[in-house]
Amino acid sequence: MKKITKTSFGKKLAKYGALSLAIAGVADATGQVIYTDIDPDFVGGLGDSIGIDFDNDGTDDVTILQSNNGNYELVTANTAAPNGVVANSNGYLYASNLSYGASINSFNSFYSGSASFCAGVGYTGSAFCGLGEGYLGVKFEIAGATHYGWVRVDIADSSNFTVIDFAYESMAGETILAGDGVLGVNDNSFNNFSYYVDANNALNLKTDLQFENITIFSISGQQVINQKLSSNEGTISISNLQQGVYIARVSIEGNTKTFKIIKK
Repeated sequence: MKKITKTSFGKKLAKYGALSLAIAGVADATGQVIYTDIDPDFVGGLGDSIGIDFDNDGTDDVTILQSNNGNYELVTANTAAPNGVVANSNGYLYASNLSYGASINSFNSFYSGSASFCAGVGYTGSAFCGLGEGYLGVKFEIAGATHYGWVRVDIADSSNFTVIDFAYESMAGETILAGDGVLGVNDNSFNNFSYYVDANNALNLKTDLQFENITIFSISGQQVINQKLSSNEGTISISNLQQGVYIARVSIEGNTKTFKIIKK
């Protein structure tokens, strides 16, 4: 079941006023992804910032801002412990640019503080500069329990950035995939899509159009199954997999859908 609710994002910049957001909950096998579309996209420049409040509790979980440290311009993601972002540290903290479908969970390396998306000349560790859209992995707490989420951004350079949308997994401790929960025209390729794991440990798929491929990953991101499909129905054996939660990705007409399955 999908539900769409309108809400106010609050006052972020006077030139934008109250942003209108569509928040949609997308059910999966183990939880619910809560997705927020920033409409219009937040376009920031010198000195601009935007706070991301995943669960709409009035407290920003991560802040994305542009600033000048006195020597160069930079765009950063700022968090306070126990919140953090997926990043790497090599003398300087750089936010990791996650690809669509990447797992965000306890296996990632999270850091609190100020992680750079894009810094000035000479800081070659920046992973977002001028590369188009990418995903920031985030962890934050709700009532003392850790939740995982993502923020989609486009960092043009160290002075200009765009924040597009974000989502989080409502079930504490559960994996979310970068891009999970996004609703769009590509969903038309998956009309009447259904799946289930039967008593014989077979994953059964069905939809209106012909499937092209299925890939299954462990929650640590390891590919465990990759199989071509050529029908609107499919049966994939997962009997050789260990018990646990897995991430499945199917493709139709070049569009993809990800979902979680459980091997019992």
